[in-house]
Amino acid sequence: MNKNFQIFRSSAGSGKTYTLALSFIALALKGGRYGYEDYYRKILAITFTNKAASEMKERVLDYLDSLAKQEDKDEILGWLKEETKLAESEIFQRAALIHQHILHHYADLGISTIDKFTYKIVRTFAADLGLSHNFDLEMDTYKIIQPVVALLLGKISASGGDLSSALVNFAMQKAEDGKSTNIEKDLEDFAQQLFKEEVSGFTDGKLLTVSQCMQVKKDLQASKKNIAQKVEDLADRACIFFDDNGLTNDHFLRGTFYKHFSINVGHEQDKKWMPSEALLRNIANDVWYADGKKENIKGLVDALKPQLKQFFIELMDLLTEYNSVIAVLKNMYSIAVLNELMTEIRAYKRENNIEQISAFNTKIHKVVTNQPSSFIYERLGERYNHYLIDEFQDTSLLQWQNILPLITDSLDYGKSLVVGDGKQSIYRWRGGEVEQFFQLPKIYKGEELLFKKDWENKLNTHFNPNHLLNNFRSRKHIIEFNNQFFENTKNLLSKDLIGIYNEQEQATDFAKDGGYVHIELFGDKEHDFKELILEKMVIEINKLVTENNYDFKDVTILCNSRKSVALVAESLSAARIPVISNEGLLLHKSAKVNVMISLLKYLQNPKDAISKSVMADYLFGTVLKGEDLHTLNLKIKTEQEFKTLLQQANIHLDSAKILQEPLYEMAEQLIRLFKLEEDVYLGFFLDVVLAYAEKQGSSLTEFLIWWEDRKLKEAIVIPEGTNAVQVMTIHKSKGLAFNVVMIPFNWEDRKNTQDIWVDTSAHFNKDLPAALINGNKNLEYSYFSTEYKKEKEMSLLDSLNKLYVAMTRPKERLYIFSKFLPDKIPADFVKKGNLNAFLYQYDDNFPIIIGDGNVMRENKEEVLNTFSVVTRKKLDWREVISLKHTAEEIWDTETVNAKRDWGKLLHLALADIHYYEQKDVVLDSFLKLGKCTKEDYEKLQITIKDLLNHNEVKPYFTDSWDVKTEKEILMENGKTYIPDRLLFSKNTNDVVVIDYKTGVRQDKHIQQISEYAIALGKMGKSNIKKILIYTSEPVKVEVL
Repeated sequence: MNKNFQIFRSSAGSGKTYTLALSFIALALKGGRYGYEDYYRKILAITFTNKAASEMKERVLDYLDSLAKQEDKDEILGWLKEETKLAESEIFQRAALIHQHILHHYADLGISTIDKFTYKIVRTFAADLGLSHNFDLEMDTYKIIQPVVALLLGKISASGGDLSSALVNFAMQKAEDGKSTNIEKDLEDFAQQLFKEEVSGFTDGKLLTVSQCMQVKKDLQASKKNIAQKVEDLADRACIFFDDNGLTNDHFLRGTFYKHFSINVGHEQDKKWMPSEALLRNIANDVWYADGKKENIKGLVDALKPQLKQFFIELMDLLTEYNSVIAVLKNMYSIAVLNELMTEIRAYKRENNIEQISAFNTKIHKVVTNQPSSFIYERLGERYNHYLIDEFQDTSLLQWQNILPLITDSLDYGKSLVVGDGKQSIYRWRGGEVEQFFQLPKIYKGEELLFKKDWENKLNTHFNPNHLLNNFRSRKHIIEFNNQFFENTKNLLSKDLIGIYNEQEQATDFAKDGGYVHIELFGDKEHDFKELILEKMVIEINKLVTENNYDFKDVTILCNSRKSVALVAESLSAARIPVISNEGLLLHKSAKVNVMISLLKYLQNPKDAISKSVMADYLFGTVLKGEDLHTLNLKIKTEQEFKTLLQQANIHLDSAKILQEPLYEMAEQLIRLFKLEEDVYLGFFLDVVLAYAEKQGSSLTEFLIWWEDRKLKEAIVIPEGTNAVQVMTIHKSKGLAFNVVMIPFNWEDRKNTQDIWVDTSAHFNKDLPAALINGNKNLEYSYFSTEYKKEKEMSLLDSLNKLYVAMTRPKERLYIFSKFLPDKIPADFVKKGNLNAFLYQYDDNFPIIIGDGNVMRENKEEVLNTFSVVTRKKLDWREVISLKHTAEEIWDTETVNAKRDWGKLLHLALADIHYYEQKDVVLDSFLKLGKCTKEDYEKLQITIKDLLNHNEVKPYFTDSWDVKTEKEILMENGKTYIPDRLLFSKNTNDVVVIDYKTGVRQDKHIQQISEYAIALGKMGKSNIKKILIYTSEPVKVEVL
């Protein structure tokens, strides 16, 4: 019997995507009883991102195209012959037919994200799920949350009430916890709880109303007071017992037991009631006195042990109840608010006929998992014989259980494949359940599944485990170091989780020799370790570039948080090292952007003292350099004084006039008035203003509110390929590889545990079904100790997995720079999940250096782009723009617009067609995706067919070229060029630059394409051919 349920447990750099793509092709080549040409329609490959789906489609088509040309790209032919048992000639023939069929039926290629497949099921079962057939899908949960929060805040009453009280206390609790005092933002962030899959089991039908929550809160407060009294009474009884039996401080080891009951227990500060770690350990080990104590003391204590133990047991029982009450009480207002949010969200979705993808899995689970697979297939209208699932470790519980009936049914028809790596599970916060991958073929949890036993038996029968052992990414020294490092650090994990790192060691059979590892700790009690690490990274980066033949773009710095990304990006920029970081080059870090925001705030509210102070500070540093800053600030107390100050700086601000302008023009005028020399930050800020104005209008007040919420997210976006150091979070780096990786700091900005949802139905008189509690140490002795310990274990695994992802990104060099070790290592140090704790688990002797750091980089790639921050003068468009009037443009605007739109559409289509054989696929996709009308589609077919079949054009659409379309060339002076089509010969040094024109020939066309060629020449390119193609009938080609 064939074992059709293949599990591939992989590691970083082991070729997961390669394996999936080849498995897809092998299944397609073998085909089924009715042939093979369109058998690919019976295969569904499921990924988790659109990018991953796109990459897999490209790889499948690329390999099929290679085989169709009887080429063995990436040496795949041998594997396919072994897997399919087909002759080489047969593989070539079948691949050609399958490739052609896919190109003509591209929409049938079953490579999809799991969300798209889920959406398809939802549409099919809409009636069963209680959904209307014309619902709108909303992918952005904030677009649902924001109006709901606004509605909820609108219900706050000045006269009070339970809801108003709950909202006010919710805000106060956040402030006490040191978090934001912006209640609107806090509510929006908190409402995300309702969209988490793992939370739905605690919230669906279990949350109490606000008034019910307030009653439970009163009851819990009464319980807290009652328990506190019992603790005080217990302390009194213990002290009387000590006195009656002559027990003193000297009878106990270091006097801790006696002191605890006589001093700490019953103290008004409840934080002191909890026994110390030492006392807990001594009682657990039955150690009551020191070995050197006199026999009469030992005898007395031994005789009284039963009573002493009973005191301790009573205390721990009371503290368990007390800690539980405190944990739940802390978030009662949050639970009350969450219920109201859920009620409002449901009403909003119902009234607006909106659904979101996060809710689908729960809805599907209620219908699909209790039906036989035949029912599902009958409703779907099709049957897949093979399922290939990528990144299984990131699959949520419901996602897996919802497709289980389909997977198990398919095993009777052929292979299905699951690929994953538990060590790279870093998306638990998004619902990923690594344990269900680890436990396969067993079905993790799912006790409520009607067919669980049948499905599990089927998976067991067909279970076929495989391991991808080789690392094709990193050099040998890095692989060998990582093998040893994680073999040591995996011992920090619990016995239930350590198996995730079993067989993690990778072979180096295909790895290049060499590699470099450098681990160093920085700082001490007098010196800040972060500052020293930032300085060290600047030194090492400059050394790599100046001495080791690396480019800036070869270096990537991986951080644990966005806050650290911003810190690193700012530090490198200050050291004049070019940086790319969508997460780090935040606009609000720019002084000029902050001046702009202050100007806008001043326009909105001329009495805003803070905004005026920011502007005075700017004027002090630029225009009014002879003035004293303190004196300047004293001059702006009144509105007239501030205007006088502006006039002194030769700034004539007419607020009323500027406020009449649209938002974007308002911003541009302020830049000119205040002589803010535009840099890259201001340029991107203007782009942000323009994008906001186009989508949401020109209200200054609304924009400033929006900016306060978005300022920590808006960042400079720099084109890929720019020669600059990349800085990103570890989460963003997953699936990527870099020549050099640096991992800084100590990850102390992470929470050791997340907030935890717990079932409270067995406690507190069963009045509260579920509660959200904050993870903290006191939970070890509470009703929720099991949940807390599990969360701690999972949090430690999260941190170790993030470190695994980070340390397996480099190809050639790995640097880790972290914090110094404490003089005395605490017992729980290695369990904290900090970076230096993991390093200490491996070794306590630093620095660690493996390999030769002086080795020059081989095969250096050519740097196409450079990036520098440039300034440009901001001109008033009213002064530089003049209108050109022509009879055609004045009297026949529809014709002009139609010509312009046709030109854009033709350019878009040609940009997507890299090679001749792609033309039909591209044009079909334009029609199916609604990018063009049927009439335009037919016109495009004729025009592009004529164009690509032209004798002088056809040679430039063959696969002998590497093709780049609409790619930006960014020059050192800040100027950019975007040629329509760039071709780089795969066999020679020839370069071709092509520009399409839809109008008549003009001299400026020659000038433009000549500038492109000059730009390419500055990048070191030679043998450059320039071609202008005029697409209007008949096609004309001009070779320059």
